[in-house]
Amino acid sequence: MHHLIFSNDKSVRLARHGIFWLSWFLYLSCTQLRNQTPDEIGMKSFVIYQLGVSANRIFLQMLFCYPLVYIFIPRFFQKKKYFQFTLLISLLLFSMYLVTYVDYKYIWSDPSSPIFFDIPGIRPLSSFQSKYFALYSNIHCTGTFVSATIILTVKYYKKWFEKERENETLIYQNSRAELQLLKAQVHPHFLFNTLNNIYALMLDDSPKAITVINKLSGMVLYMTDKDTDSLVLLSKEIKMLLDYIGLEKIRYGNRLHLTTEVDLDGNEDLLIAPFLMIPFVENSFKHGASNALDHAKIDLQISTTLNQLTFRISNDINPILEMDEKRIKIGLNNVRKRLQILYPQKHSLYILESNGIFTLTMNITLNKLNTDSNIDGLKTNYSTPLYVK
Repeated sequence: MHHLIFSNDKSVRLARHGIFWLSWFLYLSCTQLRNQTPDEIGMKSFVIYQLGVSANRIFLQMLFCYPLVYIFIPRFFQKKKYFQFTLLISLLLFSMYLVTYVDYKYIWSDPSSPIFFDIPGIRPLSSFQSKYFALYSNIHCTGTFVSATIILTVKYYKKWFEKERENETLIYQNSRAELQLLKAQVHPHFLFNTLNNIYALMLDDSPKAITVINKLSGMVLYMTDKDTDSLVLLSKEIKMLLDYIGLEKIRYGNRLHLTTEVDLDGNEDLLIAPFLMIPFVENSFKHGASNALDHAKIDLQISTTLNQLTFRISNDINPILEMDEKRIKIGLNNVRKRLQILYPQKHSLYILESNGIFTLTMNITLNKLNTDSNIDGLKTNYSTPLYVK
């Protein structure tokens, strides 16, 4: 049905118009009545007359509707050429009245006319009826104006619907662009410090160097994976998050007290938009641990109940450095926008700063992976401990 209504293929468009006019023809055949009944002229003559009148009316309405809908309105009215439009409409209306009057006169009123529709028992229309029907048939509930209104309504509904689809596509593309930007925003200082850590560990011949390299390579592969453009398994996203946290723990060492708790409540089939949580974790290290005067503390909790995700993170804040209210939290703003686009009315985000503690809580209603999901790479074998302290 969607293809029939919205396709621009020529054959489909012809079929669409044919179905409309056939439906309108059947409607006219069943609703319009003249001044004679089947009891007077017989059912056969009555049916033939009804079909003939309806077919004739359909032809006349086509002569009015197509110039109006496909020429006058788009070329003049929509381009604000109101004077030309008014003039052309006036001429069209007057022409329709004359054509309809001539039609009724020579086909339905004058028995001597060579094109008179001669049906046994049918009484020709009088001169008054010809003039009356020429006007009435163009304006009443089965008339030309009504058919034109129906066509215009369908036409502009289609345009509105297509515009809405374009807007949705644009929003989706913007979301994808923001995601690509977020992927590209791997903190340069983080990468630089991680590489420095690897270099220092390798100089000391520390076995931790291999662990750091594995974690970093896993993160880079995840961030550049084409499968992370739409939705990913929540457990896969958390694996990347834990790798990031592991690298930061090595960087900060004993200066950082970090607690991470993950409880998926057996929900291994939940899907989430990628990179929604890592900006909050990055901010905790950037504005918390890196600014700490002494030891820094970060607490992270991720849990699910049915398909509800709760993400909560808190960290110490330096009261002196945090007095600058002009600082720009690009990652936080990105995530806010993405949440509004990807989870409208399905998320909440609360931020609290109290007693030197910054706490962020995010709740999202997630979708579940099912057999109809068109998402590649989601069923990748994955195993990692999801509880870390």
